[in-house]
Amino acid sequence: MKHLGTKKLETKRLILRPFKIADAEAMFNNWTSDDEVTEYLSWPTHASVEVTKSILKDWINQYESANFYQWAITLKEFGDEPIGSISIVGQRDSIKMVHVGYCIGKKWWRMGIMSEALAALIKFFFEEVGVNRIESEYDPSNPNSGKVMEKCGMKYEGTLRQVIPTPRYGLSDSCRYAILASDYHS
Repeated sequence: MKHLGTKKLETKRLILRPFKIADAEAMFNNWTSDDEVTEYLSWPTHASVEVTKSILKDWINQYESANFYQWAITLKEFGDEPIGSISIVGQRDSIKMVHVGYCIGKKWWRMGIMSEALAALIKFFFEEVGVNRIESEYDPSNPNSGKVMEKCGMKYEGTLRQVIPTPRYGLSDSCRYAILASDYHS
């Protein structure tokens, strides 16, 4: 893999870009403080914008690493305000694999925005970084997340039982999806 870091990516409707500290309030207001958005995620709802700022500071410090990938999702018609995030939450260089995680404010659910963002990452990682496998997972109680993966050509590989630690429900199951370079290029 040829790691390139969190480069700005653009689609028809979106700009995916690195976060900046000025994004904290929008991030908090648009998704990190929303119990519905974080319901099935492995991190807790943020209690204050200070929690969001602290996480952003950590991410911003990591942008110097070529193998750190954390994008703010912005909708061109909405300006530069972030409405969600998409990132690499795990990777194994030895098998050229990245694991994608994502979330978006509920105001933008069911608009195809996350599918568009994920498709942009799939293209970037196969065509520019040179990965062989892109995978993701979701809690089966949140099937709309799986629909995003399916729309992007990812294939269901199975369900692992009680492997996702969630603040709200304890250990949750994980539906696993992946797409291989050979799938993408065929």
